[in-house]
Amino acid sequence: MTMPPSFPPEFPGDPSRRDPRDEPPRGISATPSAADLLFDRRIVFANGWIDGDLATDLSARLIMLDGAGDAPVALHLRAPDADLEAAFAVADTIGVLSCPVDVVVIGQAGGPALVVLAAGRRREMTPHATLLLTEPRTHAAGPASDVALHEEEYRRKVDAFYIRLAEVTGREVDEIRDDARTGRMLTAEQAREYGLIDAIANGSRP
Repeated sequence: MTMPPSFPPEFPGDPSRRDPRDEPPRGISATPSAADLLFDRRIVFANGWIDGDLATDLSARLIMLDGAGDAPVALHLRAPDADLEAAFAVADTIGVLSCPVDVVVIGQAGGPALVVLAAGRRREMTPHATLLLTEPRTHAAGPASDVALHEEEYRRKVDAFYIRLAEVTGREVDEIRDDARTGRMLTAEQAREYGLIDAIANGSRP
Protein backbone atom coordinates (compact mmCIF):
# COMPACT_ATOMS: atom_id res chain seq x y z
CA MET A 1 0.00 0.00 0.00
CA THR A 2 1.41 3.38 -1.07
CA MET A 3 1.46 6.02 1.64
CA PRO A 4 0.78 9.71 0.77
CA PRO A 5 3.86 11.90 0.98
CA SER A 6 4.37 13.73 4.25
CA PHE A 7 5.77 17.23 4.69
CA PRO A 8 7.54 18.78 7.62
CA PRO A 9 5.18 21.26 9.35
CA GLU A 10 7.35 24.16 8.26
CA PHE A 11 7.42 23.08 4.60
CA PRO A 12 5.46 25.67 2.59
CA GLY A 13 4.04 23.03 0.27
CA ASP A 14 2.24 21.21 3.05
CA PRO A 15 -1.49 21.43 2.15
CA SER A 16 -2.40 21.18 5.82
CA ARG A 17 -0.64 24.48 6.47
CA ARG A 18 -2.80 26.47 4.00
CA ASP A 19 -5.64 28.58 5.28
CA PRO A 20 -8.48 28.61 2.71
CA ARG A 21 -9.42 32.10 3.90
CA ASP A 22 -6.12 33.36 2.43
CA GLU A 23 -7.13 32.27 -1.06
CA PRO A 24 -9.46 34.26 -3.35
CA PRO A 25 -12.77 32.65 -4.36
CA ARG A 26 -12.58 30.61 -7.53
CA GLY A 27 -12.92 32.74 -10.64
CA ILE A 28 -11.83 35.96 -8.88
CA SER A 29 -8.33 37.31 -9.37
CA ALA A 30 -6.43 38.44 -6.31
CA THR A 31 -4.74 41.11 -8.43
CA PRO A 32 -6.81 44.27 -9.10
CA SER A 33 -7.57 44.79 -12.79
CA ALA A 34 -6.58 47.93 -14.67
CA ALA A 35 -10.22 49.01 -14.62
CA ASP A 36 -10.29 48.59 -10.82
CA LEU A 37 -7.17 50.69 -10.40
CA LEU A 38 -8.55 53.41 -12.66
CA PHE A 39 -11.86 53.32 -10.82
CA ASP A 40 -10.06 53.89 -7.52
CA ARG A 41 -8.54 57.03 -9.05
CA ARG A 42 -12.00 58.19 -10.21
CA ILE A 43 -11.21 57.46 -13.85
CA VAL A 44 -13.71 55.72 -16.14
CA PHE A 45 -12.58 54.39 -19.52
CA ALA A 46 -15.11 54.25 -22.38
CA ASN A 47 -13.55 52.20 -25.18
CA GLY A 48 -15.25 51.09 -28.40
CA TRP A 49 -18.75 51.28 -29.77
CA ILE A 50 -21.11 52.65 -27.12
CA ASP A 51 -24.13 50.37 -27.23
CA GLY A 52 -26.82 49.76 -24.64
CA ASP A 53 -24.70 47.38 -22.53
CA LEU A 54 -21.68 49.68 -22.43
CA ALA A 55 -23.90 52.68 -21.69
CA THR A 56 -25.41 50.83 -18.74
CA ASP A 57 -21.96 49.91 -17.42
CA LEU A 58 -20.60 53.45 -17.83
CA SER A 59 -23.66 54.99 -16.19
CA ALA A 60 -23.42 52.58 -13.26
CA ARG A 61 -19.74 53.37 -12.72
CA LEU A 62 -20.37 57.11 -12.86
CA ILE A 63 -23.25 56.85 -10.39
CA MET A 64 -21.12 54.77 -8.00
CA LEU A 65 -18.32 57.33 -8.11
CA ASP A 66 -20.81 60.14 -7.60
CA GLY A 67 -22.01 58.43 -4.44
CA ALA A 68 -18.44 57.95 -3.23
CA GLY A 69 -17.46 61.62 -3.20
CA ASP A 70 -17.65 65.06 -4.75
CA ALA A 71 -14.23 65.06 -6.45
CA PRO A 72 -14.24 65.29 -10.25
CA VAL A 73 -14.45 62.14 -12.36
CA ALA A 74 -12.34 61.80 -15.51
CA LEU A 75 -14.06 59.98 -18.39
CA HIS A 76 -11.52 58.86 -21.00
CA LEU A 77 -13.40 58.51 -24.27
CA ARG A 78 -12.31 56.40 -27.24
CA ALA A 79 -15.48 55.70 -29.20
CA PRO A 80 -15.39 56.12 -33.00
CA ASP A 81 -19.17 55.64 -33.07
CA ALA A 82 -22.13 54.94 -30.83
CA ASP A 83 -25.79 54.09 -30.70
CA LEU A 84 -27.60 57.42 -30.45
CA GLU A 85 -29.93 56.38 -27.64
CA ALA A 86 -27.07 54.81 -25.66
CA ALA A 87 -24.94 57.92 -26.04
CA PHE A 88 -27.75 60.10 -24.74
CA ALA A 89 -28.20 57.74 -21.78
CA VAL A 90 -24.56 58.31 -20.74
CA ALA A 91 -24.80 62.07 -21.39
CA ASP A 92 -28.02 62.34 -19.37
CA THR A 93 -26.41 60.43 -16.50
CA ILE A 94 -23.50 62.87 -16.49
CA GLY A 95 -26.00 65.72 -16.42
CA VAL A 96 -27.70 64.58 -13.20
CA LEU A 97 -24.58 63.74 -11.17
CA SER A 98 -23.53 65.92 -8.25
CA CYS A 99 -19.82 65.56 -9.01
CA PRO A 100 -18.35 67.13 -12.16
CA VAL A 101 -17.28 64.88 -15.02
CA ASP A 102 -14.34 65.93 -17.22
CA VAL A 103 -14.06 64.18 -20.60
CA VAL A 104 -10.75 63.48 -22.33
CA VAL A 105 -10.78 62.10 -25.88
CA ILE A 106 -8.02 59.62 -26.67
CA GLY A 107 -7.71 58.04 -30.10
CA GLN A 108 -10.90 58.92 -31.95
CA ALA A 109 -14.44 59.82 -31.00
CA GLY A 110 -17.21 60.39 -33.48
CA GLY A 111 -20.87 60.28 -34.39
CA PRO A 112 -23.29 60.12 -31.46
CA ALA A 113 -20.37 59.62 -29.04
CA LEU A 114 -19.79 63.37 -29.37
CA VAL A 115 -22.87 64.00 -27.24
CA VAL A 116 -21.01 62.27 -24.39
CA LEU A 117 -18.09 64.63 -24.96
CA ALA A 118 -20.47 67.59 -24.98
CA ALA A 119 -21.83 66.57 -21.57
CA GLY A 120 -18.46 67.04 -19.85
CA ARG A 121 -17.81 69.96 -17.54
CA ARG A 122 -14.40 70.29 -19.15
CA ARG A 123 -13.62 68.75 -22.53
CA GLU A 124 -10.11 67.92 -23.71
CA MET A 125 -8.33 65.85 -26.36
CA THR A 126 -4.87 64.34 -26.44
CA PRO A 127 -2.65 65.96 -29.11
CA HIS A 128 -3.03 63.19 -31.70
CA ALA A 129 -6.69 62.37 -31.09
CA THR A 130 -9.35 63.13 -33.71
CA LEU A 131 -13.05 63.85 -33.80
CA LEU A 132 -15.32 62.71 -36.61
CA LEU A 133 -18.53 64.61 -37.23
CA THR A 134 -20.98 62.17 -38.84
CA GLU A 135 -24.74 61.90 -39.14
CA PRO A 136 -26.11 59.38 -36.59
CA ARG A 137 -27.31 56.21 -38.27
CA THR A 138 -30.33 54.05 -37.63
CA HIS A 139 -31.90 50.84 -38.85
CA ALA A 140 -35.51 49.78 -38.48
CA ALA A 141 -37.42 46.73 -39.66
CA GLY A 142 -40.99 45.57 -39.33
CA PRO A 143 -44.43 46.84 -40.30
CA ALA A 144 -44.56 50.19 -42.08
CA SER A 145 -46.35 51.79 -39.12
CA ASP A 146 -43.58 50.72 -36.73
CA VAL A 147 -40.90 51.92 -39.11
CA ALA A 148 -42.62 55.29 -39.41
CA LEU A 149 -42.77 55.70 -35.63
CA HIS A 150 -39.13 54.71 -35.33
CA GLU A 151 -38.15 57.20 -38.01
CA GLU A 152 -40.03 60.02 -36.26
CA GLU A 153 -38.35 59.28 -32.93
CA TYR A 154 -34.98 58.95 -34.64
CA ARG A 155 -35.30 62.37 -36.31
CA ARG A 156 -36.24 63.92 -32.97
CA LYS A 157 -33.12 62.51 -31.30
CA VAL A 158 -30.90 63.52 -34.22
CA ASP A 159 -32.21 67.08 -33.91
CA ALA A 160 -31.47 66.97 -30.18
CA PHE A 161 -27.95 65.73 -30.99
CA TYR A 162 -27.25 68.70 -33.26
CA ILE A 163 -28.83 71.15 -30.84
CA ARG A 164 -26.60 69.89 -28.03
CA LEU A 165 -23.46 70.32 -30.14
CA ALA A 166 -24.64 73.79 -31.16
CA GLU A 167 -25.09 74.77 -27.51
CA VAL A 168 -21.52 73.68 -26.72
CA THR A 169 -19.81 75.20 -29.75
CA GLY A 170 -21.91 78.34 -30.24
CA ARG A 171 -22.34 77.41 -33.91
CA GLU A 172 -25.54 77.16 -35.92
CA VAL A 173 -27.33 73.82 -36.01
CA ASP A 174 -27.39 73.82 -39.82
CA GLU A 175 -23.62 74.35 -39.99
CA ILE A 176 -22.97 71.38 -37.73
CA ARG A 177 -25.50 69.26 -39.63
CA ASP A 178 -23.80 70.07 -42.95
CA ASP A 179 -20.37 69.22 -41.53
CA ALA A 180 -21.69 65.93 -40.18
CA ARG A 181 -23.28 64.96 -43.47
CA THR A 182 -19.93 65.42 -45.21
CA GLY A 183 -18.10 63.48 -42.49
CA ARG A 184 -15.78 66.22 -41.32
CA MET A 185 -12.67 65.09 -39.47
CA LEU A 186 -11.18 67.41 -36.84
CA THR A 187 -7.71 67.34 -35.31
CA ALA A 188 -7.30 68.40 -31.70
CA GLU A 189 -6.42 71.94 -32.71
CA GLN A 190 -9.34 72.12 -35.16
CA ALA A 191 -11.72 70.73 -32.55
CA ARG A 192 -10.65 73.48 -30.14
CA GLU A 193 -11.23 76.13 -32.78
CA TYR A 194 -14.60 74.56 -33.61
CA GLY A 195 -15.60 74.75 -29.94
CA LEU A 196 -16.03 71.05 -29.26
CA ILE A 197 -13.20 70.98 -26.71
CA ASP A 198 -11.79 73.47 -24.24
CA ALA A 199 -8.15 72.48 -24.47
CA ILE A 200 -5.60 70.01 -25.74
CA ALA A 201 -4.53 67.70 -22.92
CA ASN A 202 -0.84 68.55 -22.93
CA GLY A 203 -0.89 71.56 -20.64
CA SER A 204 -2.08 74.06 -23.25
CA ARG A 205 -5.12 76.19 -22.65
CA PRO A 206 -7.29 78.21 -25.02
